[in-house]
Amino acid sequence: MKLAEEYRLSEYKDMGQLNDNEKVHIVRNRIDGRICVQKKVSVELYAIYTFLMENMNPYIPQIYECLQKENELVIIEEYIDGKNLEEMSQEHQFSAKEAVEITIELCRALYPLHNARPSIICRDLKAENVMITNEGKVKLIDFDIARRYQPGKVKDTMMMGTEGYAAPEQFGFGQTDARTDIYGLGVLLNYLLTHDFPTDQLADGDVGEIVKHCTEMRQSDRYQNVFELENALKKCRGDYVVQGTGNEPHIKSYDAYRIPGFRTGNIWKMILAVAGYIFITYFCLTLEFRDSSGELLNINIQRFERGIIWIIHIIFIFLVCDYRGVRRRIPILRQQNILIRAFGYIIAYVILIVVAALICTVMEPILF
Repeated sequence: MKLAEEYRLSEYKDMGQLNDNEKVHIVRNRIDGRICVQKKVSVELYAIYTFLMENMNPYIPQIYECLQKENELVIIEEYIDGKNLEEMSQEHQFSAKEAVEITIELCRALYPLHNARPSIICRDLKAENVMITNEGKVKLIDFDIARRYQPGKVKDTMMMGTEGYAAPEQFGFGQTDARTDIYGLGVLLNYLLTHDFPTDQLADGDVGEIVKHCTEMRQSDRYQNVFELENALKKCRGDYVVQGTGNEPHIKSYDAYRIPGFRTGNIWKMILAVAGYIFITYFCLTLEFRDSSGELLNINIQRFERGIIWIIHIIFIFLVCDYRGVRRRIPILRQQNILIRAFGYIIAYVILIVVAALICTVMEPILF
C-alpha cells in the first residue's frame, strides 16, 4: 500500500465491529465526523468496487475508498441507517404493492450494473442484502460475490450464492449473467409476500406469474433484462407501460448519467439545481466583453465568449459534484483535508478559465 493510501486510511477511526463479521467495522472520519463502513474483501473485486466508486448509483451505498492492502481490498463506504428486508419481514407483512415497489427500485439499481461493459452481476440478491433507510429509500448492499460477465465462457469458475435465492447456473449449470439477478429478484419478491421460496409456496395472482417467469430453470425462458421485468411489474401495478425495442438496458442506464442535482431524485435538490443552473446561465448570458479601447465587442463575438464561459462553469460544477467519478480521478481533489481540496478546486477553476481564454483567442480570428 502506498504512503498516500495509508494516510487516507489513517483518517478513519475504528469504532468497532459491525454485527458478527470481523471483516466489517464501523469507522468515523477524523476530519468531518462522517460515519462509514469499512470492510475487507477479495482483491478480485477491485474492478467491481472501482466501477461502483466511479459510477455513483442512488440505490447503492456510495464508495469513498477502494484501496489494496497486501492480499485484500479495504473498502470505505457509506453507512446506511435503516433495516434490511429480512428484519422488516419479521415485524411487518409486506403488501403486494409494497413488494412490487421494492422490486421495481431494485430493477433500477441493477440497470447501470447490467449495462456496464462487461456487465456486473450481483449474484446475491436476498432479503438481508436490501436495506430500507430511515427515509424509506431502497439500498442494495453487499457485492462481495459479484462478478463481471465473461463472453464465451461456459460456466463460472467458482459456484457461489445463497441457497434458495441462487439460480441454477450458480451451481454449475451455466455462466451467470443479468438473468441470474432476475432469478434472485423473483425469489425475493416471492419471499416478501409468503416468507417462503417459490418452490415451496408461490405468491398468488399476477405477482405469482411474474415470480414464475423470473425463476424459470432455463435462462432463456426468464425475463431477458430488468427493463422487461420492471415493465411487467408496472403492468401488474396498473401503470401505462412503454413498449420496448429489445435494447433497453443499454438505453435505460440512466442513473450514472444524470446531471448533478438530479441523481438522487430528491425534489428539493432538483429545485435547487434548476435554480442554480438558471443563475449560472443568466450570469453568463449577461456578461459584456470590451476591447482595449473600452468599446463593446461585436455581438457575435460576445455570444461566442458567453457560450464558452457558460460551458467552463458547467464543467466546473460537474467536477465539484464528482460527475461520473471524474473528481476522484484527480489526486489533489481526493484528499480528505478540506484546505487541500479547496486549493485543488481553485487550481482547477483557474485552469478552466485559462483554457477558455485560449479557445477564444485561437477561434475568434478564424470564426469572425
